[in-house]
Amino acid sequence: MLIVLAGTGCGGQRSAGEVRIVMEKRAPSLDPRVSADSAAERVRQLLFNSLTKKDAGFEAIPDLAESFTAGPSSCTFKLRTGVKFHDGRPLTSADVRYTFETLLAPGFASQKKAELSTLIESIDTPDDATIVMHCRAACPGLPNAIIPIGIIPEGSGATQPTNPVGTGAFVFVENIDEQQLTLRANPEYFEGAPPISRLLLRIIPDASTRESELRSGAADLAINADLDPLSIEAMGSDPNLKVDISDGTNIAHLGVNLLDPVLANRSVRQAVACAADRDEIIARVYRNQARAAKSILPPNSWAYEPSVKNYAHDPALAARLLDAAGYKPDAQGRRITLQLKTSSLSIARKVGEALQEQMRQAGIELQLLPLERQKLTQDIIDGNFQLYLNTLVGGNQSPDIFRLVYASNSIPPNGQNRSRYTNPALDRLLDEALTSPRPRQKEIYSEIQKMLAEDLPQIYLWYSSTVVIRRSRVSALDLDPSGDWRSLRHLRLIE
Repeated sequence: MLIVLAGTGCGGQRSAGEVRIVMEKRAPSLDPRVSADSAAERVRQLLFNSLTKKDAGFEAIPDLAESFTAGPSSCTFKLRTGVKFHDGRPLTSADVRYTFETLLAPGFASQKKAELSTLIESIDTPDDATIVMHCRAACPGLPNAIIPIGIIPEGSGATQPTNPVGTGAFVFVENIDEQQLTLRANPEYFEGAPPISRLLLRIIPDASTRESELRSGAADLAINADLDPLSIEAMGSDPNLKVDISDGTNIAHLGVNLLDPVLANRSVRQAVACAADRDEIIARVYRNQARAAKSILPPNSWAYEPSVKNYAHDPALAARLLDAAGYKPDAQGRRITLQLKTSSLSIARKVGEALQEQMRQAGIELQLLPLERQKLTQDIIDGNFQLYLNTLVGGNQSPDIFRLVYASNSIPPNGQNRSRYTNPALDRLLDEALTSPRPRQKEIYSEIQKMLAEDLPQIYLWYSSTVVIRRSRVSALDLDPSGDWRSLRHLRLIE
């Protein structure tokens, strides 16, 4: 439950132009060089800009950079003029250099580090408006790879986790007991001040409380806030609420620990994939607010490969795969026991329970362990799991995700290869893709997707729909399929 604090705008009195958003979890860090958690990335999109951003086709276009030009093994960025940080300092190339050099420094732990350290060799700043990033080889994907890196002022690294300063459309005001973030509109934002004056991001872990806050009017907006799909259906009939549902790209998956002696066997992983009935869970648990997935990339990505090995629900095949792996049924029909870690959210528990019943049909005893989000995230990073249920937010729209999640040098803390997957053939393909033209890249990424569909370091489940629930006073949002929060700068109140 959220504790109501006097003087923070949480009570009945609300500031003019204020919008209150409910979130399901807190951001572990507000430093844009570190944040890889979905909550932290949402806040990054409000407070910071990067040199580049993605367009509707998920390709890199200028953001803080006015333009960029790729050379044989470098990329030159020209900064916009007149951009200021929230503390009034003008943006210069020195700030960009500082951001990336501190991120890439030895000993700096960041899950965003692996791919960039592979790409960037050095950075030059010939003048205040020019940045030249020299690459270790040809780097056509660099403008896309740097999208998640928010630019910070030179020398501000130590204070960014708790007192973030960026160039974004909103300015950090306060973080009250990690239960409420208060942001105000940036009147000097280079693309124009937001129409609303103030954002309150209220951290409410309990789904029923998030729903009641929306229904009562204490909150105005929820974006992909892990609300129960049945509740979302019910809120659609509330005359004071608007529910907007569209196809999304955020991908739910089972993470698999390849260092586990049971799951190290590929046949066991394939058996788990065959035992899962995605269509049943999408229909029954998600109320069709999701689409089945067979690649980490969404179908609208230019690199998506549809012709990969697919694992339809087939418990008999799953049993045969376990037989072949040497796991025969005991007197109760149980072949193996696995532990699945999930968040403690209601929807995660329901998915876990559905998977538990489905796995039992193939002789797999699935033990469920719901954890608070912070504990689950730390266990995933530390490799303290057999299986986990999680959703990857935003980063899978570009094939750069393959290096971040599957490269051998991306094992935490320097990346998100949480399965501890090592495949020299895949690493070689990733290296080749860095210097290849687009047609060859398409071939490489198709091969990688086929390889991953066989090896299953992750078992893809579904792409969750983008769900926006808003009070009638809040205008519609033009969100991209990942639910990117930068669109909040266009938010208006209808009053």
